[in-house]
Amino acid sequence: MELKEQYSIPRIPAILFMLAAILTLCTFVIYRYIHQDYILTFVFGIALLPLCITLILEIRRKSNLFQKQLTLLIICGAIIFSCYEIGYKGLIYISPTVFIFFFLFNLKSSLILSTLYACISLVSALQVESVELVLRFSVATFDCIIFAAIFAHIINKQRQALVHLANTDELTGALNRKQLKTKLEQSVYEYQQQQIPASLLLIDIDFFKTVNDNFGHIIGDQLLNKFSQHIQKKIRKDDLLFRFGGEEFLILLPNTQFESAAIVAEDLRRSIEEQHFLDQHTQVTCSIGVADLRQADTLDTWLKTCDNLLYSAKNAGRNCVVARA
Repeated sequence: MELKEQYSIPRIPAILFMLAAILTLCTFVIYRYIHQDYILTFVFGIALLPLCITLILEIRRKSNLFQKQLTLLIICGAIIFSCYEIGYKGLIYISPTVFIFFFLFNLKSSLILSTLYACISLVSALQVESVELVLRFSVATFDCIIFAAIFAHIINKQRQALVHLANTDELTGALNRKQLKTKLEQSVYEYQQQQIPASLLLIDIDFFKTVNDNFGHIIGDQLLNKFSQHIQKKIRKDDLLFRFGGEEFLILLPNTQFESAAIVAEDLRRSIEEQHFLDQHTQVTCSIGVADLRQADTLDTWLKTCDNLLYSAKNAGRNCVVARA
């Protein structure tokens, strides 16, 4: 199950939000029309159009984030105009709308836009309302913005934690197999379309079963964790480390030619050989297969090539690097 994009409302709540907004705006339009306020009737009638279009597209699963953001801004523009025309009768709509900013924009943009929207609305209302009344509305409005920002911050932190759990291996902190498929497919596509190079390093801890047998599975798990942490410290910021399975790890080196990948692999092998992951008397080594991405490669053939090269490294005596010819 995929996580939704960060700044979006799930489909059913989004539809309910829009239905509630349409009902409110329709009531407002009818009320203003009955009172022969044709300017506000026209303004809010125009604001209803993008909202209805967005609702239809949402029902058909064809809406996008930008469209929702634009619809919100149009409605806010109509509310600002109503504040200018009818004062507090328009101000009462500010508080419900400021919350929506925090669903559709990132936290910084939401704070800026909602504060700007509130300030313009409140200043506009001064044309027909007393300063005292506008100040009272100001307190309530900015309280809403502060509360919304706090909730948005909490939700964003929780979402980041969920994304981390969904994308990483709990034991090692490396990315998991689900992320592996996505990132490798992207690399294959970029190479086929734009000739952007990429290389894979498939790494296996030598004699890991012996470590488990001699030291126990708890120590084996600690070794996997330390091994992963060491690799993450050695690779570049843009490089990606995945837990491939068991004691095997895979590194994706984006925008990296074959020669550079082979050098990285050898440097990494040497640094692991020099580390004391268990104790001063127990050496841990690894075998590495290196495969650059080529025109005829698919995701499966690229991985298969790298896997074969790793087995060649094992058959060559382990603690070595075997690269694609």
